[in-house]
Amino acid sequence: MNRRLDLWLMATVAALIGIGLVMVFSASAVVAGDGGDPTHFFTRQGIAVVMGLVLCAVTAVTPLATIRRWRLAAYVACGVALLLVFVPGIQHKANGAARWLGFGSLHIQPSEFTKIVVLVYLADFLDRWRGYLGEPKVLLRAVVIPVPALLLILPEPDFGTTAILAGLCGIMLFVAGMRLTHIGALAGVGAAVGVPVMIAEAYRIERLTSFRDPWAVADGAGYHTIQSWVAMHSGGWFGQGLGNSMAKLYFLPEPWTDYIGAVIAEELGWLRLMAIVLLFAVLVWRGLTIARNARDPFGMFLASTLTAMIGLNAFFNLAVIMGLVPPKGLVLPFISYGASAMIANLWAVGLLLSISAEAEAGPVAQTAAPAEGWPYRHEVGSTATGQGFGAGFGRRR
Repeated sequence: MNRRLDLWLMATVAALIGIGLVMVFSASAVVAGDGGDPTHFFTRQGIAVVMGLVLCAVTAVTPLATIRRWRLAAYVACGVALLLVFVPGIQHKANGAARWLGFGSLHIQPSEFTKIVVLVYLADFLDRWRGYLGEPKVLLRAVVIPVPALLLILPEPDFGTTAILAGLCGIMLFVAGMRLTHIGALAGVGAAVGVPVMIAEAYRIERLTSFRDPWAVADGAGYHTIQSWVAMHSGGWFGQGLGNSMAKLYFLPEPWTDYIGAVIAEELGWLRLMAIVLLFAVLVWRGLTIARNARDPFGMFLASTLTAMIGLNAFFNLAVIMGLVPPKGLVLPFISYGASAMIANLWAVGLLLSISAEAEAGPVAQTAAPAEGWPYRHEVGSTATGQGFGAGFGRRR
């Protein structure tokens, strides 16, 4: 099989990783140096990059059929890891949340990998049952797939990741051709469940309040947004110069994580920050191109949703530092410090490369019916199948 890899995607991700390593060092060196090692966070991020690149490379050369075959085992493994997060002695807590597994100095966040595994499992299901998504039983089974993971992630507590995973599954269902009436009903159920959960915690309400008027809570929930604005304003078009940020020294706590974009704007300027935005636009373009040219619906469903995962993560991270959306702890993919996020995002890139590599082999031969008594529907774009957006998205051969 011809496994030609997408060089545009690889070059774009390499550029983002390179920028990220430089900026993690710049944003953290002074603070880390107080502990004796200015390269502490840079070194740990570098190790995460190496681990992620190995996983990316292995995934890129692995046939999709093999990945699909191991979907259930991966789903169960992620479920076990999410359960272990609640076990004292194994869990690692930070900022009042137990979202990590602690192994010495290594802390792994299982929810980052669970998002991808759930998407693989759901894409496989939707491919096997394509044409029947309008059937209530099939739709119910599809909707239930992410529920166990959602129920384990939410009480960590991690409402943000729960909402993101639910939203990504909704995007995949839309791409697969879910009927608009069903989308509306599902969105209504999500709002009915999600809104009470969101407002149940005072700090989430404070975030909404700070979004409306950060200056009203300048010493509380609005602090990060205001300091981010000041940093971006100080940078101007061309920046203060690499390493010359004042916000990272005195005003932004842990600026190498969620608010690294503000440090980039202050040190490198708005023009270079927009260049980074352009790199993410190229990444989204390549991801959607891979989805459009995918060999089968599984690849199309998965590639489009993984692209949305990375692209929307970048959008919301930058929107938060600009005060365009309520504050939420989201990393800037491939740039912000964070081992689990880096490895998981590179794994997602490996899946995109695998889907791209198999596109040249031609469409997959039609398989048997998904279940006895259910004739397989090959006309994905027909009215009977209820396939809307997804039918036109895939390349016809």
